[in-house]
Amino acid sequence: MNTVIVSKAIYPLLVALVLMSAPTARSEPEPVQLAAAPNRCSAPRDAGEATRCADWARQIMDATVFLRFALRHSWEDDHREVELITSHGTILNSTTLLTHDHYDSLFDPDCTVASLEVIGVRSSLNLVAEDADDAEMLDYLVGQLRPDPAGSRYQTRLLRFAMPLFEKPTGLSFGSFTSAPSYRTLSGWGELAEVNWTKSRGNARVQWVRPLYSGIQGTTLALVAGKAVAYGASGGGVFRVTPSGIEHLGNVWGTWEDNDTSIIALNQAAVFW
Repeated sequence: MNTVIVSKAIYPLLVALVLMSAPTARSEPEPVQLAAAPNRCSAPRDAGEATRCADWARQIMDATVFLRFALRHSWEDDHREVELITSHGTILNSTTLLTHDHYDSLFDPDCTVASLEVIGVRSSLNLVAEDADDAEMLDYLVGQLRPDPAGSRYQTRLLRFAMPLFEKPTGLSFGSFTSAPSYRTLSGWGELAEVNWTKSRGNARVQWVRPLYSGIQGTTLALVAGKAVAYGASGGGVFRVTPSGIEHLGNVWGTWEDNDTSIIALNQAAVFW
């Protein structure tokens, strides 16, 4: 995988992977029945379903990136330590990634972000912004990911680049919610595709999960799904398959390992303003 150092001189030359359609705000969607029954990709019922599930997972991986921050901590004794924070994101359009608003370390006054890597899961994309080469650009990117001082409202952040980076079209779409989906709606969705990973660099994958229930946590519309994720999967996309294609529902927010569930922050219209 080739590494590109992001600087003002070469930044306009960067190109890579996926262009997605813009999201549309809407009320709660109706249940969707796919053919005879909702998809069951965790245990496909026949070879045809297995092939379809593999293709859906490929499209999702085409739209997934791995994020890695190098954080430099310093204390009074001048001891310095570098911490790596990993996350994932979904390509929203040619210049924008959608990820999770949980980077508390970025608000630490004793913490400096030394670098940010954006790695394409299924491409050779490896963009590196480093403070030694372009501190101004790195500060700009990190600033977009810092939580609001008043507190995160939607648990979602958009990371915008100055120039187009992602160009290859896909069939993925984005939707947002104005209310929590009902149990009736969730029961008609079938399994959801949730980005997880195996804790090795950039090794993201799709796991198929059953939506359990939804509700409001704070001011965030949250969905609980029936499988845990690894630390570092936060920000990865969660999708449902519809008769017209694959729709992005939200991003991985957290996990409860003790009961093997994960928490999804559903897209809300305001996050796209």
